[in-house]
Amino acid sequence: MLIEGFAPREGPPAGPDQPASNLAGAAPQVLAGIQQPGTSIAIWARRLPGNLIRDLAGLAACAPFAVTVEDAPDEAVGRMAEGLPQPAPIDLLLDVLHLARIFTHVTRADRLRLRLEALDGPGCHRWHADAIGLRLLCTYRGPGTEWLALPGGARAARMQQDGPPPPANRLNTGEVALLKGEGFPGHAGQGCIHRSPPRAPGAPPRLLLCLDEAGRIPLE
Repeated sequence: MLIEGFAPREGPPAGPDQPASNLAGAAPQVLAGIQQPGTSIAIWARRLPGNLIRDLAGLAACAPFAVTVEDAPDEAVGRMAEGLPQPAPIDLLLDVLHLARIFTHVTRADRLRLRLEALDGPGCHRWHADAIGLRLLCTYRGPGTEWLALPGGARAARMQQDGPPPPANRLNTGEVALLKGEGFPGHAGQGCIHRSPPRAPGAPPRLLLCLDEAGRIPLE
């Protein structure tokens, strides 16, 4: 599917000592910049409408749950909706479909792996870099994913575990990020370092969307 304004670009791999870089913008077209050499994260800075945030409270309250499917975007969203513990707001389904179509365009694929989950625990709270190609994250409710503008990928992530907390960036609720992992061609050892945000006891559940390339991660 052609999405106007998206033009994925390719280039030579980043060097092992090249600092991780990030892109951010107010239009979804910024996400295509993840294909640029050396770019580890591209962020679409946006805000969710207030009515959607309000309407998601009931779905998030069903935590914990996770619905994971692999399919073409339209079919994946339909199957996801059928697997949720209660009906989802139509605006959520339309937004997930929009992001799924963007993701498959950027990855030049017909299918994707889609997971929507409500988390009432710590999630992936340790710094890590994923062993995948590209991953899209959007937190619909609760604090967003934290990430570090550091080179070194998984090796550097392991070095962050025992020392003082490094200065971290955090995605805002509703913002969309495309993260480049260790499995992206030419990006080995340079995956985006990130984690789930620390969760205070009694904090409301997070509602998180995660999109991956199909076939790379076993379905749960």
